Amino acid sequence: MRMLRKLAALAAALTLCATASAEVFTGVTAALSTVNVVLECFGTSTSLDAEAGQRVVAGQSLMTLSSEKTFAAADGTVSLLHADEGEDVDGTVLEIAPMQRYVIHCTVTQAYQSAENTLVHDGETVYARCTQDGTHRAVGTVCAVDGSTYRVLTTGGELYVGEVVYLYRGTDFTAARRVGIGTVMAADPVAYEGSGKLTRLCVDEGDPVERGQLLYALGGGTVEAPVSGIVTGLDVQPGESVEKDQIVAQIVPDGQVGVEVQVDEATAARVEVGAQVQLVFATDDGQIVSGTVIDCARTAEDGAYRVRIQVDTDAPFPLGMSVTVWM
Repeated sequence: MRMLRKLAALAAALTLCATASAEVFTGVTAALSTVNVVLECFGTSTSLDAEAGQRVVAGQSLMTLSSEKTFAAADGTVSLLHADEGEDVDGTVLEIAPMQRYVIHCTVTQAYQSAENTLVHDGETVYARCTQDGTHRAVGTVCAVDGSTYRVLTTGGELYVGEVVYLYRGTDFTAARRVGIGTVMAADPVAYEGSGKLTRLCVDEGDPVERGQLLYALGGGTVEAPVSGIVTGLDVQPGESVEKDQIVAQIVPDGQVGVEVQVDEATAARVEVGAQVQLVFATDDGQIVSGTVIDCARTAEDGAYRVRIQVDTDAPFPLGMSVTVWM
């Protein structure tokens, strides 16, 4: 039955094209143009929602990307936001003022002269008292020990920026327990940086944050088809990282599936751009459609000529289908 339908279609094509000079050729459906799908953000492919050869409509999901999440490294307060959700960023996204209000830059100079007092350790607790009258006091934690110098991050108390303090190993502030001298500086805010589209912002200025709290996410989301048509390739695998501006897929838009025919030089000389031809597609019913020659050019491979034909219908045909062409 299928063969009879094809024979009937060919007979109809012969009737439509019955001229003394009519010639028949075998061609295939091919893309006349393609649209690249370019990423607007980066991420990691978690799933492919389409496949090569599938027809999609504009806005349909092609793939899903996971985002890159950033978490607070320490407790503090959001002091400044540099971007809003939905914006592209390349640099500092936000700043967090640490819970430690002061950083004391210290040296073991003027420590009580004992081997124990001239050797401090990361993580130990020390106590600060201003050298002027002893009324300004604070407690903090030693960090960044480098030979005779170290820093103290204050965890409590009240000091003045710029004043000089003595450091002790006890709250009695006795000279025998003095481990150094230092200058008080304001603790710098911690900058969190990134590059990409800010797809999720979880904090606002003035919000307190805790170590490990989610601050924001960059990239990720759904990659959608920009046009309706046939997907010719998805160049990403699940679990693969992708970058902003990367081409991840190609789509042949509706109306851009044409027909290509290879002909010799003598035949090419008789082909006229704009000429009407008849096309018989290798469908079950041997669908007959008219077409228009849009290009005839020599190919580099073997010296043959390639004739490209615009199909005069928007009906979708799969790529690579055999077509009988009457010219």
